[in-house]
Amino acid sequence: MNPQAKMFDYLAAQGTLYEYAPDALQRLNRVVRPEGRTLDLGCGDGTIGAALDAPLVIGVDISWGCARLASARGLKTVVADARGAALPFAEAAFETVVCVDILHHLGGDWDIIMREMDRVLRPSGRLVIIEPDARNLFVRWTQAPRSPIRVAPCPDEPAIYPDELLVHLLAMGYTYSCSSIHLEARQVVRSIFPLWQRLLKAPFVLALALLFRHKPKKFLISAQKPSQDITNG
Repeated sequence: MNPQAKMFDYLAAQGTLYEYAPDALQRLNRVVRPEGRTLDLGCGDGTIGAALDAPLVIGVDISWGCARLASARGLKTVVADARGAALPFAEAAFETVVCVDILHHLGGDWDIIMREMDRVLRPSGRLVIIEPDARNLFVRWTQAPRSPIRVAPCPDEPAIYPDELLVHLLAMGYTYSCSSIHLEARQVVRSIFPLWQRLLKAPFVLALALLFRHKPKKFLISAQKPSQDITNG
């Protein structure tokens, strides 16, 4: 089994991955502005997909446990890994594609994943990506694979700089805006690391969190796919 699928099956066993502040989900819905059929790529427990005002939200996740939770929250769900094979959807199947806090889990295969999201998005559709922002020192240190105060659950999931993704959108002809965003959420399962490690790291993590508490910890990319006429040149 894929190590990340195993990890998220373990996290999903608690019934919820993250607890979001109500205003965070409302803010997310406002910035996503989903239209028509919406794909929630990496849907997790379905909390985000269920909060979107879209006529139909389909969730995709690598974890069977997460897919079951998302289904219980009303999402139609599919278990798939965008890195290994094409997503099980036709071309131009969605008006909106949403990808929140997922790409940093996927090992830097940005070109493969971005092109697959592009394939299933209709011309003039919207792609919304939200990721932990590597420009924030707190995020960078707590997610860096070799950081002594890493709290990210998987060892190979560093935070991302926006430019790492924007270069692929530019190559595909997308227009986009990129801004900072704060989404308040709490990870439900805190026992990924042994207790002694968590206690040892806690003073440093809390100090950094306090120092950078007013700095947004995520970036938001809102991008529009070119129309068919533009794509065909």
